[in-house]
Amino acid sequence: MLRDEETDVLLKSLDAASPAGAGLERSARDLERILADAGVELRPVPGRTRWNRRLVVAGAAAAAAAAILAVPVLGGGDPAYASWTQTPSALSPGASERAGNACRGPDRRDESFGADVAIAERRGEWTTVVLSGPGGFSAMCVTDGSLFGASFGYSGKTPGGAEPAARELLPTSMGMGSTSSGELSMVVGAAGAEVDAVSYASRTLGDVSGSVANGYFMLWFPGDELKDYPEAGVPLQVSYKDGTREQVRVSLDWANQ
Repeated sequence: MLRDEETDVLLKSLDAASPAGAGLERSARDLERILADAGVELRPVPGRTRWNRRLVVAGAAAAAAAAILAVPVLGGGDPAYASWTQTPSALSPGASERAGNACRGPDRRDESFGADVAIAERRGEWTTVVLSGPGGFSAMCVTDGSLFGASFGYSGKTPGGAEPAARELLPTSMGMGSTSSGELSMVVGAAGAEVDAVSYASRTLGDVSGSVANGYFMLWFPGDELKDYPEAGVPLQVSYKDGTREQVRVSLDWANQ
């Protein structure tokens, strides 16, 4: 554990304008060492001067909980998801593309490298991206955008590249993960062409509105409410493009059939 005075020296060294710093090369080394102590692998993003802190976790569709990335917040960030909102706002096309680039892998062998942005939303300080690719591939990245903030992610596929029926939801991941801001619950997957909106009635937070776009749906909220979701699945309120609504229970059990 770094003492306070050591932390102060390291943070000052990251300032390229600081006369006490040894330049950008030393700043990069210091940043790499700090995050390496937290167990975070740094990968440079081509054409950019910052580091990509994205973690895409091997998330098999049958896994009940997504894996996590937790980064210590040394400054900034959004502790305890204080800015999170029940209803998301969509990102502009330019912001969506930038968020997608931050979520994609830099390695051409990584399926996320050429994946499209299916969903890009903001909830307070939190930006969430869902990427989509051939064969039912999807990846999700959540970040508060701060230098030493929190990030969470997963990637996976629908078994056999399955596609949902027009009024169907096929979740590829659901359950609980955590960041340095705390635990979060999430559901993400493929949505049929007639699905217009989804929401979840949280016991503690009330109605949480999800995002639906480009054949995918996604919602997430603070807390561990979906840590042990019931065998019968998670109840979601689904609205269709014809104006009708119904409650649908989504489960990962379909992936094992």
